[in-house]
Amino acid sequence: MTEPAPVRREVVVAAPPATAFALFTAHVGSWWPLAEFSVFGPDATVAFEGTELVERLGEQRSVWAEVIDLDPPNSLELSWHPGRDATAATELTVRFHDLDGSTKLSLEHRGWHRLADPQGTHNEYEQGWPVVLGHYERLLGPVPQAGPEPAATDWYVLLHQPGPALTDGQSVFEHPDFAEHVAFLKRLAQYGLLVAAGPLPAQPGTGMTVVRADPNLDVQRLATEDDLSVVRGLLGVQVAPWLVQFTGD
Repeated sequence: MTEPAPVRREVVVAAPPATAFALFTAHVGSWWPLAEFSVFGPDATVAFEGTELVERLGEQRSVWAEVIDLDPPNSLELSWHPGRDATAATELTVRFHDLDGSTKLSLEHRGWHRLADPQGTHNEYEQGWPVVLGHYERLLGPVPQAGPEPAATDWYVLLHQPGPALTDGQSVFEHPDFAEHVAFLKRLAQYGLLVAAGPLPAQPGTGMTVVRADPNLDVQRLATEDDLSVVRGLLGVQVAPWLVQFTGD
């Protein structure tokens, strides 16, 4: 039996490759449509944890994929098997092409011969990937046509406080999940979203993070789902839009 052809899809978004790559990888939980495509349903979270893409709901854990190759911000290759054992993995390659400040995302999904129903699974993904990438495209925004200048970036304040996972007398900074908060801040910095972050000394365990982001980015979801210290209850977070009137520029 002839193997089905690869599924290929493309979208063009109004963001440079570094931002487009960051949203697809470090911030996948801010746009992936879990209500339609997930193992545990809309209340779950999904994020890269090291070299694995993992969905979680409470104590439940499902590995969707393992990273085969990572070349930021140019490409990502995954061994892809949501809801399946890794022995039944397909191959997913996503490339990010610079288009003078915008990005063309090219997705190729192949390797159907490993599955019990190659054609049926191919057909499901052929219908599913346009829906998934539609959510991604809407979050970043399509490339604008000729017209008014795009809106300026928005500012947000993320106020962090101790969460329910912290026991009495335990320091936020000594908890093993605080490393996840630091990793979250580093991702924000790496992709140009972080303005400043640090603790509030007068209120032990609390802190503030200032973010500057494209208006289409869902910062609320980013702060609550991409920061695993928040997901696991070490920290709580309040996201407040900040109407900046003056800067030192």
